[in-house]
Amino acid sequence: MYGHSDFDYPIAFEGYVATTFAEYVIDPKPRNRLWMVEDEQGLVGTIGVMDRGDSAQLRWFSVRPDWRENNLGNFLFGAAMEYIQENDFQKAWLSTFSESEIAVALYKRRGFRIMVETDVEIGGKNYREIVMEKSFLT
Repeated sequence: MYGHSDFDYPIAFEGYVATTFAEYVIDPKPRNRLWMVEDEQGLVGTIGVMDRGDSAQLRWFSVRPDWRENNLGNFLFGAAMEYIQENDFQKAWLSTFSESEIAVALYKRRGFRIMVETDVEIGGKNYREIVMEKSFLT
């Protein structure tokens, strides 16, 4: 939604995101969830949870730049994490890119830790993808 313009990702990044969203539509699962917030101008924020068995994958976390100071990101992220815990997922995981330094810092502050880093190519450019995880097992 905003990755292309925020981080100077190639336009192919939008296709990459659309491909991941297709799974949500094509293979719906009862514990999958999507939160979307709109204003009179359109979509302002999203976050999704994909059921991966005992784990939940966070997807499509994005807030329109003019809404980032309104705490919408904290609200969306908090709603998704509450849902994950209420539905007895053992862990949550997500992927982001090293270019998203603010996102990586946010996830670390919320108890996620880096599990894997890999190089990926999108639209002819190389990026460092980071997979982060948070366990809810005691």
